[in-house]
Amino acid sequence: MVQNASEGSITSDSHSSPIQHRPRNYQKFPGAQYILPSDEEEKARLELQHRVLQRAISSRLIIPPLSLQSGDKVLDCGTGSGIWLTDLSKQVPSDVSLFGIDIEPRLFPTSELANMQFSVGTTTQLPTDWSNTFRLVNQRLLIAALSANEWPTVLSEIKRVLIPGGWVQLLEAKRWGTEKGELSVKHRKLLEELFASRNLLIDCSVQLPHLLKEAGFENVHVEEYKLPAGSWAGKDGEETRDNFINVFRGMKTPILNAGGFGYVDSEEGYEEWMKDMSKEWDVMEDTTVDICVFYAQKSA
Repeated sequence: MVQNASEGSITSDSHSSPIQHRPRNYQKFPGAQYILPSDEEEKARLELQHRVLQRAISSRLIIPPLSLQSGDKVLDCGTGSGIWLTDLSKQVPSDVSLFGIDIEPRLFPTSELANMQFSVGTTTQLPTDWSNTFRLVNQRLLIAALSANEWPTVLSEIKRVLIPGGWVQLLEAKRWGTEKGELSVKHRKLLEELFASRNLLIDCSVQLPHLLKEAGFENVHVEEYKLPAGSWAGKDGEETRDNFINVFRGMKTPILNAGGFGYVDSEEGYEEWMKDMSKEWDVMEDTTVDICVFYAQKSA
């Protein structure tokens, strides 16, 4: 059962009583709030997501005005499956050192190149011996991972590990769905409650320019992109739809464990909601997923 947007909560106690369901595997890193799963299904989704995002930004892996040289070091925070680093390895000299860090090792590549290294850790506390090491730090879509009080810490840590004159590039979601679609509007309200319950910063894309400046970064730039989502936009739109609807499917366990926040009262109801929202995106031609790319420089 899914409640209509105009009807409010199902019951007052559904907000706190866990809803029985078949859970997927999730990270168990101490203190982490990340709300997406860590399994083979998610690994496949991350590969699709990489294609969708790269298509949106014209296949650019490096956004700032820099060209990596022999001996440079690159860090990918929240690397997931490492697909961004794997693609980058094909475009840079073989003696550029590539590092990936993530709280969940199950998604790491099963094999890695000689110049590629993956480690378990959190971007809120990068290794102390990494200070002034990297020419470029990449991080994307940690909207569902970092709390409001962690974002300043993360940006400070990234700045610390960059060499003077080095660059950070971030990519975050800003908006998704259609404001004309009942299911999309209701879903946004559900996610606002989920994120608030974990102190996650759902509007991080709006706050990041200020946060970057507060952290002491210079030359802060922002690029915004609208990704058409739904079958109305052809194959590209279908891939964008599939990726992001599957993001929301991956949030099923934290939503249902919290009792559904008054919007849903069963696993079947949640799955049906996702199917119906996918159909809504297919027929509403203003449906997009909006992303923001940020890049900024550490002072020389």
